[in-house]
Amino acid sequence: MADVRRNPVPVKHTPKKSKRKKKTSPVPFMVLSAIFLTLFVAFSALTVKNILKRSSEDNPLIDVSDDLPAAALSAPDLLGDLKVRTGDVTYVTDMRSEFMPLYACNSDTVGWLRLPETSIDTVVVQNEKDDGYSADYKYLKTDFYGNRGRYGNLFLDYRCKKYRLSKNTIIYGHTTEGKEQVFYDLVKYEDKEFFKKNPIIEYGTLFNTYKWKVFAVFATSIKASDDNGYVFNYIYPDMSDSSFEGYLEQVYQRVPYKTGVDVDASDKILTLSTCSYNFDVGSEKITTRLVLVARLMREGESEEIDASAVKDNPDYRRPHRWYELKGKSNPYKNSLKWKPSAK
Repeated sequence: MADVRRNPVPVKHTPKKSKRKKKTSPVPFMVLSAIFLTLFVAFSALTVKNILKRSSEDNPLIDVSDDLPAAALSAPDLLGDLKVRTGDVTYVTDMRSEFMPLYACNSDTVGWLRLPETSIDTVVVQNEKDDGYSADYKYLKTDFYGNRGRYGNLFLDYRCKKYRLSKNTIIYGHTTEGKEQVFYDLVKYEDKEFFKKNPIIEYGTLFNTYKWKVFAVFATSIKASDDNGYVFNYIYPDMSDSSFEGYLEQVYQRVPYKTGVDVDASDKILTLSTCSYNFDVGSEKITTRLVLVARLMREGESEEIDASAVKDNPDYRRPHRWYELKGKSNPYKNSLKWKPSAK
């Protein structure tokens, strides 16, 4: 937590000499009370602001208590829209106290995301589709405090469950030129050596902290014209178990390295998505997204990975346009065009 050292300097008073007996004045007490109140308000404001800082040492939102299992916790069943009234802020029933200052600032608060050894250690919000903005676009250019800005804030796909985990929980953020707390550092996971040291990430809701094991990192085009008429729909929240195998096949085609982390249709997954420029060729731009996918850790599972299973995938899939610009043959040209099916 930031060092708070803004105590006011006491004002020196030179008392006048008087033979009268000194009377106790209520002024010092009133001054001290005012000073205490000022410091309390300032400290409270700094506390809320400080929660948004990236320091993990003092951040209560990202630390899993020692009495909690290493694996993910199960989210509680919420009673619909039941809420509790506390002061002038309406809090969601059973939300963790650590989130209350954040929620009081912005009721769009839905969770906290942390990736070790990166600048990604921050609050996640979710915009309602019908609040005057088109789908998810509010937090592309709006920060946590509601200010318009270039970098926005990390935000949960509006189709995902707000208080519980979807089959595929999807979080978006900008790629920035500076170390703002969006997805500036997500590119670190393109390096398999970095992944080996940091395979576990954390995303928690207002109710529980969850740990996730990264199983894939890839880039993919988002325009059909760039990839032989196909767009891989990796941002589908509620795909059925039966279509999950096809989804994984599409993911594994695109990974530049294999993690060796297993995943199956019974797992919940977490998807982090940001802009990517991996496949631009000279002045030719190919619009792509960098995607990190992790699965929810299983009860009793070790956080360790088998480093020997992390291997390069030299023939991973690129957009069809990239092959054309490079004068190369596309081995995936006739691959099946997978489409997700709902539960």
